[in-house]
Amino acid sequence: MTAYQLQKDIGEEIERILKDIVLKDIKKEPAKIKAYPQQLPKRLQTIQSDMDEEMQGISIMPGEEEDEDPYPYCIVMVDSGKLKTAQSAHEISTVIVFGIFDDGIECQGHQVLLNMFHRIAERFTKDPVLKERYRMNSDAGIEWILDTEDRYPYYFGAMEMTWDTFFVRREDRYV
Repeated sequence: MTAYQLQKDIGEEIERILKDIVLKDIKKEPAKIKAYPQQLPKRLQTIQSDMDEEMQGISIMPGEEEDEDPYPYCIVMVDSGKLKTAQSAHEISTVIVFGIFDDGIECQGHQVLLNMFHRIAERFTKDPVLKERYRMNSDAGIEWILDTEDRYPYYFGAMEMTWDTFFVRREDRYV
């Protein structure tokens, strides 16, 4: 019941909750949301010597390989944790960041994100327990936010949730 295990379990649950929402990748192919722990993986980059670049007249820049762009994605970040007393639950604050690609001229990517937020919030308000190990802290609630900048055809949003782990209780050696 570590913070890292919670991070992985949230990612798996989000993929399950959103499995029937078909989005697009940057090649405009159907794609499903993919969850990553803490950050997106670094792209593979080809490193060439200065002489090779001059001779070939090309420059390899990060991000030039479209097939490595991760859209649509979800990043489950562990933000902080708190253990108030030895007998209390371990509170772990998480931030879940979403990035999607939607090149429709209607510019409705924000609606897709709102629907995703609703499904996730509905799942955890109906049943706040995740894998019988964690409970969403209902006092902390669920917060979400949309990126208001125009980044067409990319849309971003985030959710924040706090989790209580069913923490190990102190042993009493004299019982």
